[in-house]
Amino acid sequence: MKKTIFLVVLIFSFFKTNACSCDIPKPILEFESAEYVFEGKVISKIYAKDSLTYTVTFDITKHYKNSDYPKTLEFKFKSEEKYTGEWTSCDWNVNKNENWLVYAYYWKDELTFGYYCSNSKPIGKRIISENEQKVLNNANNFEIDKYTLTNLDGHFTNAKPKVDLDSILSNYRNKNYGEKYEENRVDIVIDIDKNGKLISANLTSKEHMMIENSEIIDSIYNLNKPKNIEIRKPKTNFEKDILKIVKDLKIWEKTYIKGTKTSVRIRKFLQFYKKPNEIKVYF
Repeated sequence: MKKTIFLVVLIFSFFKTNACSCDIPKPILEFESAEYVFEGKVISKIYAKDSLTYTVTFDITKHYKNSDYPKTLEFKFKSEEKYTGEWTSCDWNVNKNENWLVYAYYWKDELTFGYYCSNSKPIGKRIISENEQKVLNNANNFEIDKYTLTNLDGHFTNAKPKVDLDSILSNYRNKNYGEKYEENRVDIVIDIDKNGKLISANLTSKEHMMIENSEIIDSIYNLNKPKNIEIRKPKTNFEKDILKIVKDLKIWEKTYIKGTKTSVRIRKFLQFYKKPNEIKVYF
């Protein structure tokens, strides 16, 4: 089935920019959302009649992801600056006789792949690390249900509670909690299972962000399960009220890896701010 990748797509960007930077997803999550993951050699590079695009053909030497195992695959990209007259710092290209590791996915019904925001790479210019190779060799056995993920692991849909939270908060908007900043802000961490059921809700602390407070699941996929840490009791009335509200939000929308139908167990961090006559929440 065709999938749309969860990555920020820069391949077809025509915008001027001074720098090109983005987070590369963990290989196992890009593997999950990819249609094909393979190593291959570019055996042809053919420019369109107007030279504005080119098509490359890969002879595939090794498939990593279970699929229909095509022997060759074609990809079309925007041509280099000398043909288009346009350049950005995000430009990159594919050349004949190069060997690549490719995480291929569908974007607007066309099979493609990225570079700067992807683990796809020309082998030689960017090596396949020992850790990534371990992921590739074991990825078809990956069981995502074993993990609690966070936004630091990948790009997910922004699930919200299946009730009108703003309506609930409106009952507290005129309550006076104090004037100090710390009296008017609450940070909450919640865990939600893959079906959208609330598992736990706690006040956030720095301990939640520390990797040593994760349950070590494996040494292959570089994914660990954060522990359920109840650090402290509420110190302010605002913390007390917000924590009670969130603990009553039992059902949430499912969280998916963007572009897929794979729902995941997720840890979310919420922020609540008390302002005059309103309470704002940020997911």
